[in-house]
Amino acid sequence: MTSTRLVSLASLSALAVPPPRFIEYAAAGGFDAVGVRVSDRPGERGHQLAEGSRLLADTLLALDDHGLAVLDVEVVKIHPGSSRSDWESVLFAGAALGARHLIATVLDDDRRRAGDNLAALTEAAAQYGLQCCLEPMVFTAVRDLRAGRMLLDESEAIEAGLLLDALHWSRAGGTVDGLDAEVARGRIPYWQLCDARMTGPARDDTAAMTEARGNRLPPGAGVLPLRRLADALGLSASVSVEVPSARGAADPRRWAIELGTATRRLLARVPVPPDEYADSRRYPAPGQHDSKVPS
Repeated sequence: MTSTRLVSLASLSALAVPPPRFIEYAAAGGFDAVGVRVSDRPGERGHQLAEGSRLLADTLLALDDHGLAVLDVEVVKIHPGSSRSDWESVLFAGAALGARHLIATVLDDDRRRAGDNLAALTEAAAQYGLQCCLEPMVFTAVRDLRAGRMLLDESEAIEAGLLLDALHWSRAGGTVDGLDAEVARGRIPYWQLCDARMTGPARDDTAAMTEARGNRLPPGAGVLPLRRLADALGLSASVSVEVPSARGAADPRRWAIELGTATRRLLARVPVPPDEYADSRRYPAPGQHDSKVPS
C-alpha cells in the first residue's frame, strides 16, 4: 500500500467471510497483507484451519494467487484455566500461514498466574516463528498500555510486544503526548487502525465492548488523532486496519475497498522524516509465507 509501511486488513473487519475470500477482498482493497482469526473449536468466532484441512489449503492458495502476506493470527485468550492445549491450533495456523505476530489478551485477574501463562505462550509462539503481542483492552484484565508493559516486565516475557489498538487506546484515556510515558515505541511492532465518533474514556466496559466489536468507523471518518498517532509510531510499525461494522457484514468486498481507500488517504497525509526511510523494517515480500511449523 506504501513503499515503506506494510498495511494489513484485520479479520474482524469482515469476520464472517472465509479466509480465501477475505484475502481476495483485501487484495481488491489494495492491502499488502491480512490478519486471520483462528477458532480452536466449533462454534467459536473465527475459522478452523486445521492441519490437512481444505480451508487451510485454499487459504494458502489464495495468498499465492493474490500476492498477500499474513501479518497476524488471533486470538489466544489467557484465562484462569489456560493451558498449552488451548493455544496449539492458533500457533499451528499462524506458522502454516507464515504469520509474523500472534495476538493475546488477558482475562485473568491473578497477575502472577496470567504472567506465567503469558511467558509460556510467548516462548511457545517463538518456537513457531511468531511474536506474541499482548493487546490491552478496557474490558479485560489488562486495560491499557502501561498495565501491559508492567505485566510483560513482571513475567519476563521479553520477546513479547504490545499491540496498540487506536480505539482501545483512546477508550483507556491514551493520548499521543502521553505515549512515551506509557511504553517504549520499540515495544509496539504494529498497531490497529480505525476511527470513532468520540475520543476519551468509554462510559463503561459494556459500551466499550459494543463499540469495539461492531461500531467503528473507517480511518479519517471520525475524531481519533490518527495522523498524529501514525506519525508518533513511525514507519517501522506495520498497520492493521480493524473496522468491524454492519457495513462489513452487508457488503464485505465493498467495505474492504472503502477501508483501503480511506487508509491510503490518511497515511498519505502523515509526515515522514527523512531518516525514517532508512530505519523502516520491511516486511517479507507478499506471498512469501513459508511454513514455520516446528518439525
